[in-house]
Amino acid sequence: MGTWGRRRISTLLLVSVLAPALAWGQVLTLTPSLTIGERYDDNIFQRSGEVNPNTGEVEREEDDFITTISPAVQLRYIPRAETILTFEYQPAFQIFADHSGQNHVSHRLDLDFESPLSRRFSLEVGEQLVITEEPGDRTQEVDDVGGSDDRRSGSDEDRERTIRNTANISLNAGLTPRLSLGLLFENLIEEVEDDDELDEFRYVIGTELGYLTNVARQNRAVFTYTATIFTFSNNCDAGDVGCRPQNDEGFTVHTITGGYEHNLSATLAARASIGYATTASDRDDLDGNDALVGSIGFIKTLRTGQFALSYERSFTSGGGTADEVVSNRFIGRLRFQPTPKVTTALSGSFAILNFEQENIDAQNDDDRTFFTIRPSIQYQVLRYLGFNAAYNLALSNFQQSERADRTDHRLRVGAVFTIRAGLFVDLAYQHRNRKFDSTATEIREDGEFTRNEVILSVTYRPTFRF
Repeated sequence: MGTWGRRRISTLLLVSVLAPALAWGQVLTLTPSLTIGERYDDNIFQRSGEVNPNTGEVEREEDDFITTISPAVQLRYIPRAETILTFEYQPAFQIFADHSGQNHVSHRLDLDFESPLSRRFSLEVGEQLVITEEPGDRTQEVDDVGGSDDRRSGSDEDRERTIRNTANISLNAGLTPRLSLGLLFENLIEEVEDDDELDEFRYVIGTELGYLTNVARQNRAVFTYTATIFTFSNNCDAGDVGCRPQNDEGFTVHTITGGYEHNLSATLAARASIGYATTASDRDDLDGNDALVGSIGFIKTLRTGQFALSYERSFTSGGGTADEVVSNRFIGRLRFQPTPKVTTALSGSFAILNFEQENIDAQNDDDRTFFTIRPSIQYQVLRYLGFNAAYNLALSNFQQSERADRTDHRLRVGAVFTIRAGLFVDLAYQHRNRKFDSTATEIREDGEFTRNEVILSVTYRPTFRF
């Protein structure tokens, strides 16, 4: 059989497989990729190079060259209007030239699904999984879901394996044209290999009742109830060398809120809620605590960007400790595109974390404030050449006088050169610095350090649409 005959058969097979999908307007996008990179890191363990005041030992800086091989796949499937499935998985093989004991494989998985199951029912599912030993992979920006609130400053900076998995499922039912009922489930898993921190398992079960007061603008009143279950486990046992087991008794937070979502105009939306939360636990000092909770915020759509500002007050955990914390958090975000080639962003947050328990350990249980701000810019100089830069400043101020305040700086500057569609080279420089405002009597939870990295990578990312 000649080449023309084989092509005719292949064409007929392809049409027979894809014709039903094309007939129903389905869209399938498959984007595999492969990234190969080389990184020079002048301080892989993030050490100070000086004597640690807590241990009296010299923290020697160690550098290395690290090769990264990272295959990935992204799948986006739209079987019908308003139904979208997105799946992405990316492992990264880290190979150290001199410190082979640090070789590891990190994993990142993202899943999102949303669909109107029928005229009355809709479903949303999401999951994000990160398994890594690299401190840089754990960095959460203000823009990320959950953001950064300084609750795990110890394990976040260790070169040890950590697992973070978040998942959410929500099912909404339209009872009448104006009345809706939603069911919610969320899950958070944080596993660390830090003896000074606890693993955390969080489950949220809740319901939401909504009533449309204005169908045209989709304004609605919302009433919610959630039960948030916090459980913890130690990473070491009593009697182990250097082990200080913590109280790992869990607690449950019951929250009731009422609020209103109002679309003031086509470009301005606002929301507000207020409610009451109380806790229940077998541990006396975790049982029966209560607080007023709520949130308020607005989103303004600009001609070439968006501005958002919000405030939220809620119960959460101590992050590495089995403590109840009342969190007051302000968040601001601005995205603006002054020209077609330039995109700028500015995000920031200010959090006040009040621990409800008596401060028995200044290392972990301590009221604090946390401030972070992050400006960034992207400049597409030419069709094939772009530059980007971002800077992050974080300040942690502790109420207890025996705990040293902390300042963190992070800077990233990079350039992306596109060789052709789907093939590009990325050159970046990263700088991290941690300093403490401390005296001889104040406690540091870890050491100061400065870390510089230069990264060169090549990525091939073709896109196939069916």
